[in-house]
Amino acid sequence: MVRSNQPDNSVTIFLRLPAPWSSPGELADALVAAESDFRFDDAQENAPPKLVHQHSGWSCECLASPHDDEIVELFAQGERRLSYKELKEIDSHAAKVHLVGPGGSIDTARAMMDAATAILDAGAFGVFVDNSGVTHGKRDWLKLAGDKQPGGLYWAYVMTTADRETRTVFSTGMHCLGLRDAELPDAPGEEEGFFLLHNFLGFTYQSGVELKDGDHCGDERTAMLRVRHRPCTRVPAGSPFHNPYGVWRLEILDENEMESEKG
Repeated sequence: MVRSNQPDNSVTIFLRLPAPWSSPGELADALVAAESDFRFDDAQENAPPKLVHQHSGWSCECLASPHDDEIVELFAQGERRLSYKELKEIDSHAAKVHLVGPGGSIDTARAMMDAATAILDAGAFGVFVDNSGVTHGKRDWLKLAGDKQPGGLYWAYVMTTADRETRTVFSTGMHCLGLRDAELPDAPGEEEGFFLLHNFLGFTYQSGVELKDGDHCGDERTAMLRVRHRPCTRVPAGSPFHNPYGVWRLEILDENEMESEKG
């Protein structure tokens, strides 16, 4: 179900979907054939075409760009592995559908997810999230979209990356959900660093707890962390990757520091 928009003007979600259609008319016909709740609307003069949810009236921009010889490599190198058949379909795309709409909340992120799902149901091959760089084949995205738990939305938008020169692991894409990203400098290892990041981000996403600069979180099963709030400086403002809410910098506390903090 498409939920109501709660737009945050500082965040825009950008989704790219390789698709088989060579014209807007073909996309419009495919949505009708799929008995979709969405319709393609390019009737308004001097306004970008839109994908409109018929029952709620919610809409986002629905644009197009030509075939891209390089996009299949982005899907092939992504964290979420695709089959040879899925990659061949993506490589065969006639054009890319671009969905552009407000983000910055769970509701708006879900609405954009529903819009992309409608395009996939009509025949598109996958989803590239320009706000994080994460890629999804059709099967993977539809599985996440059908997840009744909050995790599906999280995994749809959020990606973790390692900077091996600085031994820093960091996330991108949390601003789609209206939240800060996180980074862990001097990570003990990539795998452990990603585990800590995902656990921490899952906590901030699902718990509703509002952390403050300098707060502690974690447990003996993972690690005790001190969190520091920092501005997003990894990418400039104006980039789809930029998180206007900032970043949580995580500091792993050793046993001596934990005892000192308790004292």
